[in-house]
Amino acid sequence: MGLRKEQEQRKLPPKHRSDEKRHDENERFEKLLDKLEDMTTNGRLKDMAYHFTDKKEVIKTNLLAGIARGVGLTIGTAVFIGLFIFILTQMISLPIVGEWVAEFLEMVDQYREQP
Repeated sequence: MGLRKEQEQRKLPPKHRSDEKRHDENERFEKLLDKLEDMTTNGRLKDMAYHFTDKKEVIKTNLLAGIARGVGLTIGTAVFIGLFIFILTQMISLPIVGEWVAEFLEMVDQYREQP
């Protein structure tokens, strides 16, 4: 949809480039964008076709991903709990919170001593 004559007259002149240069640059940019879209789409299709046509490849990929998630979750949980306990032991000297933390640590110690 083009502009009417009065809209065309009110249009501000371009500051840096002429309309023809902008049009050429826009066309070049659109062609480049189309090429990039084709490359990513074709790459994904090849990847999907490779991974999902071979059952062994699907099992191997999912098994490896599951193991990595499990190990990551275990390590992350251990680090988080370790930091939490370290922070709690540092808070024993605080007046109100320290009493609660000390009781909590005593309960943990009593649980460890039970056979």
